[in-house]
Amino acid sequence: MISNKRHVQDFIQLLIAKGLTHVIICPGSRNAPFSISLFEHPKIQAYSVVDERSAGFIALGISQQIQKPVVVICTSGTAALNLAPAIAEAYYQRVPLLIVTADRPIEWIDQGEGQSIRQNSVFANYVKSSYQIADDEAHADLQWYNVRVMDEAMRTCTEGVFGPVHLNFPLREKLYGVVNNTITKIKEVLKTPLTFHLNDDLIKTLSDRLNGSKKVLIIAGQMLPDSRLRELLANWAEMPQVLVMTEAHSNLSHELFVSTIDRLIINYDDEMQKELIPDVLITFGHNIISRKVKEYLRKGDYDHWHIDHSGEGLDTFKHLNKIIPLHPVDFFETLNLIANNQSKYSEYFRSQNHVKRLLANNFLESAPFSDLTAFGIIYNALPSNDHLQMGNSSVVRYILLMDSRADLKHFGNRGVAGIDGCSSTAVGAAFISKHPTTLITGDIAFFYDSNAFWNDLVAKNLKIIIINNGGGGIFRIIEGPKSTPSLEKFFETKHHRTAQQFSAMYNLNYFVANDKKTLKSGLDQLYNSHECSILEVATSECANDEILKSYFQNLNKITA
Repeated sequence: MISNKRHVQDFIQLLIAKGLTHVIICPGSRNAPFSISLFEHPKIQAYSVVDERSAGFIALGISQQIQKPVVVICTSGTAALNLAPAIAEAYYQRVPLLIVTADRPIEWIDQGEGQSIRQNSVFANYVKSSYQIADDEAHADLQWYNVRVMDEAMRTCTEGVFGPVHLNFPLREKLYGVVNNTITKIKEVLKTPLTFHLNDDLIKTLSDRLNGSKKVLIIAGQMLPDSRLRELLANWAEMPQVLVMTEAHSNLSHELFVSTIDRLIINYDDEMQKELIPDVLITFGHNIISRKVKEYLRKGDYDHWHIDHSGEGLDTFKHLNKIIPLHPVDFFETLNLIANNQSKYSEYFRSQNHVKRLLANNFLESAPFSDLTAFGIIYNALPSNDHLQMGNSSVVRYILLMDSRADLKHFGNRGVAGIDGCSSTAVGAAFISKHPTTLITGDIAFFYDSNAFWNDLVAKNLKIIIINNGGGGIFRIIEGPKSTPSLEKFFETKHHRTAQQFSAMYNLNYFVANDKKTLKSGLDQLYNSHECSILEVATSECANDEILKSYFQNLNKITA
C-alpha cells in the first residue's frame, strides 16, 4: 500500500528511478504519508530514528560511505530545525543529503496552528538549493511542476559539488489514506556531466612555473581515500623541490609525505618559517586542520593554486591566485614536472620530520599517562584496515600528532567541526559499511550525542573509545580559556560522569582503563568483543596540558 497523495507517489517513484533507496524517517504525524508508503516498500531501505538531530548525522554517515544521497524525512515544526547541524556539516563536507520536511498547508503558517513555522527555505544558507512543493494538485500543471522540482532536487545533490538539498512538502489532511501500490508513468530528467581539461598552452605555462621553482609545497585537505592520487603524489614527492604535507583525514599517508604537520613546524622561529614559504603552494581537498601551517603560510610572497573540479576556490592562506577546475588526479597526471636538482627543499624538511618522529616516539614511551600517551597507544593498536571515525576538538588534534597509518581510512566531521554529531555519524557509517569501525571521541561529545544509540542501527562492527578527562579538555590546551576564572564551569563543563550506566542502558559491552597497562588490556577486550562495545579511558584533566607542553618542548631539541 502507498499514500493516496499523488505528489508522495511521484516522489517515491523518482527515488527508485534514481537509485536513492536509503531513507531515514523520524516518527511524526505530518509526515505519515511518507512513513506508511516507505517502511514496507520492497525497493526502499527505510530506517526509523527518533531524534532528528541524530538522524541527520546518521544519514551523513551512511552517505559518507556510499557516496550517494540519503533521504531524511521529518515532521513539521521544530523537528525540522533539529536537522540543521547535520545539514550544515554536510554542506561544508560536501556530503549529499536530500532533506524532506513535511509541512502544514501554506495558509496556516503564522496563524496559531500547532507545529507550524516558516519552513520554506529555512536551511537556505546551508543547502545547495531549496524547493517548495505545491500541495494543491487539482491542476495538471501543478503535478508537472512537482515532478520537475523533485527531479531537480534529487539531481542537484550530486551535480558538481555534492551537498544537501531541501524539499519542503506541505501535506493536507487527511494524512493516512492509502491506495494499492500502482506505478504510473513519470518523467525523469538526466543531465550530462560537465568535463574540464587544460589546453596545451596552459599546461606549458603551469609546468614552466613549477619547473622554475625551487620550492613547491603541496598540502592536501580532507578527502576520501584515492589510491591513484596517492601514487601520483608519491611520484611528485621524489622531486627535490617538492614537499608534500597531508593530514590523517586526507587519507593520503606515505613515507615520502609529512603527515604530522604541527609536530614538525609548531616551534618554528621566523627564520624557519621563511624557509618553509614556497614559491608555489598547491592545495586540494576540503578543510585543513593545522593552525600553525595556516599562520605561517599567510606570510611571505608566493603563488597559491587551488585544485577543485567544481571551480570553487578556498583562499585559506590569503595568497590564492589560481583556481584550477580539475580533479587532482587529472592535474597531477597532466603537468610535466622536471626534477630541480639544485633544490634541497624536501630533503631539508623531511630530514627534520624524521628526527622529530624519533623525539616524539621517545617522549611517548616514557611520559606519564595522559591524553597524549593514551592516543599514542590507541592509534597504534587500531586493527589494520579499520575505518576510524575521529571526534573533533582535542581528539582529532591528538591524532594528527601521530604518524598517519596508510592501512586505516580516516573520517571525521571536519566540515564545520562541531562535536554535536560525531557518534551519530559513526553509527550510520558503521551500519551501512559493515566494515570494522572505531569511533574515538571525547566525553563531552559522547554524552552530548547520546541519542545516537536510540535506534536499531547500532552495528556489532562499531567500537567506541571515549577519552574521559572530566570535561572539555581542548580548553586547557588552546590559548585563552585556561587563564579565565570561569574555565571549569563555562568552558570545560567539568563533570564526574562515566559511560558505565549509559552502556548498561543500551546493552553495550563496557570496559574501562586508567593507565597504560589497563589501556592495553582494555583495547584487547574491545577488539575481541563481537558486539558494539565501549572502552572508556580516564585521564587527569590537570596533567594533560602540562604533558602536552613538555612534548612540544622536547621537540625543540633540534634546531635549524
